[in-house]
Amino acid sequence: MSAKSPITLYGSPPSLYSGKARSYLRKAGIPFEEKLHSHPDYSARILPAIKRFVIPVLETPDGKIVQDTTEIIEFLEARHDAPLGVYPESPRQKIVSMIIEIFGDEGMLRPAMHYRWNFPEENDYFISMEFGRFMKPDSPEEEAYQLAGMPKAAMQKYLPGLGITDDSIPAIEKNYQELLQALDAHLLHSPYLLGGRPTMADFGLYGPMYAHLARDPAPELLMKRTANRVWRWVERMTAVGADMPEFPFMERETLADDAISETLMDVLKIIGQQYGPEVAALVEFFNDYSAANPDIESGSPVITDASKRVLGRISIPLGGTQVSVGARHYSLWMLQRIHNAYDGLSTTDREVADAVITAAGLTSFIDHRLTRKIERKGYTEVWV
Repeated sequence: MSAKSPITLYGSPPSLYSGKARSYLRKAGIPFEEKLHSHPDYSARILPAIKRFVIPVLETPDGKIVQDTTEIIEFLEARHDAPLGVYPESPRQKIVSMIIEIFGDEGMLRPAMHYRWNFPEENDYFISMEFGRFMKPDSPEEEAYQLAGMPKAAMQKYLPGLGITDDSIPAIEKNYQELLQALDAHLLHSPYLLGGRPTMADFGLYGPMYAHLARDPAPELLMKRTANRVWRWVERMTAVGADMPEFPFMERETLADDAISETLMDVLKIIGQQYGPEVAALVEFFNDYSAANPDIESGSPVITDASKRVLGRISIPLGGTQVSVGARHYSLWMLQRIHNAYDGLSTTDREVADAVITAAGLTSFIDHRLTRKIERKGYTEVWV
C-alpha cells in the first residue's frame, strides 16, 4: 500500500457497527475506501491479524489495523488534523454522550435484531439480497438467496440470547416506539443529540438506527410513518457535512453552557429505565464470577471457549416479567470507560454531572462498578 492510499474500512451496509464507523469517517471528512469482508484483502491481511471474522475493521496505509468501533473513532480522532471532538469537554455533555453511546451499541440490540429477523414477510427478500450479494457481489438473485441462508440462520440463533422471545416481543416493541417518540420530539429542536454537531452519542445511536431500523423494510416504514424527524436525523448522520438546513442559525457546536435540554432529558430517562437494570445485573454477575474464580490470570481472555460469546446468563425485567439474556462482557468494557471519564472529573464537575445523572435515573451507569476490570488487548477483552 502506498503512503498516499486512503484508509480502508472493511464493512458492509447491513452491518450495525460498520454504520457507526462509516458515519464518523464521513462527518470527519476523512477520505476512505470501503471494502467488503469478501474482498481478498480481508482474507489476506485482516483475518490473520484479528484471528476471527469481525467487521468493521480499519486498516491504515502503513498497515495499522484497528477493530473496535469506539477504538476506531478514537484512533482517528487522535491522528486527524481537525478532530470532531466526539466527546464534549464539558462534564454533563461528556458523560451523557458516553451513556448514549453504550445504549446505542449494546442496549439497542434487542429492537434492532427483533425488527430485522421477526418480520420475514417484509424483510426476507431484502436481507437475503443484502447478505448474499455482499458475500459474493456478482451472484445472481437465486444464488445470492442461497448464499444468505447460512448467515441468516446463524444470526437468528442469537435472538433468544438477547432475550427476544414471544413473551418479550410486546415489551420490546413498546419500549422502542416510546424511544422513537421521545427522540422525535427532541429532534424537532436539535439537528444532533447534543446540539449543532454530532458527538459519540450520535454515532453510537446511529449504528442500530441506520443499519437495522432505517434500512430494513419493516422498521424503516415504522420510523417514516411515526417518527419522521428520527428518520431525518438518520439521513443527516449518513450524509457528508453538517446537513442541517432546517437549523440555519444554530451554531455547529454542542449546546452552550454544558446544557442538556428538557427533551433530551426525556430520552435519557427512557435509557435509564430500559437499560439501567441490565447494566446493574451485568455488573453483579461479573463480580460474582470474579469472586468464584480468583485464580484467573491477568491477561486471560474473558471468553476462552471460541464457541461461546458470553460467560453465562442474567435475568432482567422487561415488560413486567423477567427475561433471561446473555451476559455480554463487552458492555462492561464500555461501562468502565464511563467510570474512567466520571472519576477524572473535578469534584465540582462531578457534582454538575451528578445533577443530570440523578434526575434522569442514570445512576446505574455510575454506581455499579466491577471488582475486577476488563481491558481490550489483541483485539479481544481480557481480565486485568
